[in-house]
Amino acid sequence: MKLRDKSRAKVALNLTSLIDVLFILIIFFTVSSTFLEQPGIELDLPEAKSAEGHTIQKTILYIDPDENIFLNEQMISLNTLPEEISKLAETLKSTGIVLKADEKTSHGLVIRIMDVLRQAGVYKVIVSTSSGE
Repeated sequence: MKLRDKSRAKVALNLTSLIDVLFILIIFFTVSSTFLEQPGIELDLPEAKSAEGHTIQKTILYIDPDENIFLNEQMISLNTLPEEISKLAETLKSTGIVLKADEKTSHGLVIRIMDVLRQAGVYKVIVSTSSGE
């Protein structure tokens, strides 16, 4: 007499709950991650209607209302600017520099700084503005 083999029950794996957990983890890490913020030197940037966002550059040159010059939050003078730029010249030639000048800063100082940058071989200068909205 031949006995029937009990057919095995097929195992079905329900992926719905696993997908839910995965999406919750993605949302958690997205919300809880820290975002890169730019340093906090208080500036009143001039407004421009054609202002656009830009990718965050590693080198930022600030000019505050008192015409103090900061290179990546380190205070420098106009006389030492060429030396500091020459230290960073190779990286600045490819990536450029972001220039953030307060709107009360004299136009002549901004032009002198841009001239120093050009003499050091840095031709990509991104002048930062705030949107007028």
